[in-house]
Amino acid sequence: MSSPALGIVLTLSVLLSFVLAVARLPGEPIAWLSYIRPQWILLICFFWAQQLPYRKGLLFALLFGSPRQSDDQTTYRRGIIFSWIFGLFADVLLNEPFGVNGAIFASITFFVWRFHQRHQMHSMVQQSMMIFLIVFFAEVFRAFVMHFVADQPWDILPLTTAMISALFWPFLSRLLLMFIGARNN
Repeated sequence: MSSPALGIVLTLSVLLSFVLAVARLPGEPIAWLSYIRPQWILLICFFWAQQLPYRKGLLFALLFGSPRQSDDQTTYRRGIIFSWIFGLFADVLLNEPFGVNGAIFASITFFVWRFHQRHQMHSMVQQSMMIFLIVFFAEVFRAFVMHFVADQPWDILPLTTAMISALFWPFLSRLLLMFIGARNN
């Protein structure tokens, strides 16, 4: 896929993940429907962190590249900074303490880029289990911070969000791979 088309898919998927993160299912008539929400922003962050090391085109160069330094370490550092900024925007959008999502997204981006060659070899079931663990720990961290900052009570939301995200991952991954024209792993 050409870089401008890849940039459009990247931009649309990020914007759609923000819209889906803000959209809430009705909680009043059927209370358990509010627990069926995948962590869309984390799934998109994981997908693009997994795909972008292989897509060093115009978009990648504009976001992370520099004419002076083009080594991979500089690129990865800029990518982690970009994911941190992406998380700060999510903090503002979701009305959460400033820096929580930034720390989560930068950590996930570092983890995925550190082991991206291994992630590519994993089956979809293994990737779903990894998504479950990543989303579960991210949601527990978020719940921990929200408990101390905003005095929110603990509930089962981190577990249900992680389970639903793991179930949605194969479909989302295949759909985005289809749009960018990549071969399925």
